Amino acid sequence: MTAILPLLGGLLLGRFAAIRVAVGIQIALYAVAAASLILTAPDHGGSYTDGVLLSLVLAPLSALTFFLGRLWRKRAQRTQNA
Repeated sequence: MTAILPLLGGLLLGRFAAIRVAVGIQIALYAVAAASLILTAPDHGGSYTDGVLLSLVLAPLSALTFFLGRLWRKRAQRTQNA
């Protein structure tokens, strides 16, 4: 469930926050989600390695959602200026 934090957060931060603030918060959200995935993996029938692998997959996905949020912001600004 915590894996949603950097995904949804990246989209919203990319859209509404200044880039320097958004990148810092995005990194913090990813760190929380990765730690949670790794530490709770054995409780869900997996191993710590499974949590690490999921965290490695989550990194580019959270970067992608941040990029999509930035695109959303640029499009909104473009339509506002038109």
